[in-house]
Amino acid sequence: MKYWIPIILLVFSCDAPTEESRYSGEDMEEADSREEIVLESSASTWMYYEGLLPCADCEGIRTQLKLENSPEKRERSYELTETYLGTEEGDREFVSSGLYEVVYGLEGEPGAMAIRLLDDSSKAIKSFRQDKEGKLHLLDREEKAIASELNYTLEVVEPK
Repeated sequence: MKYWIPIILLVFSCDAPTEESRYSGEDMEEADSREEIVLESSASTWMYYEGLLPCADCEGIRTQLKLENSPEKRERSYELTETYLGTEEGDREFVSSGLYEVVYGLEGEPGAMAIRLLDDSSKAIKSFRQDKEGKLHLLDREEKAIASELNYTLEVVEPK
């Protein structure tokens, strides 16, 4: 009989959630309910971003990004226009569109919000980290900040 008491206590103690697991669920709910600049409206609208990104063999890449802002939709659209300025053939414009996803947490930045532009097979073709002011910072292929003195930032702009 004296062996049953430790076994019963062990069984009941395994069923109770630990302090850590109890709070981890709340943290995830809190992250999901955060109001982000790109998702601040309940109606479907578009957010516009623009910037001049560096280019190795041209004057710069004028980048215009349009993101669909629709919290009720799981799949949201984007339109990306990249104009390579001052190339040998003149200014060259490339337009792409598709779906994007919003993800929370990057390596070394667990609270960061990132936007991934996806190709037709749902692979990320470009990723941006959004800062508190709403600016988008282009990330490298491993979704890390680009270590450079050059400007890789897109600013929120009014629609044209």
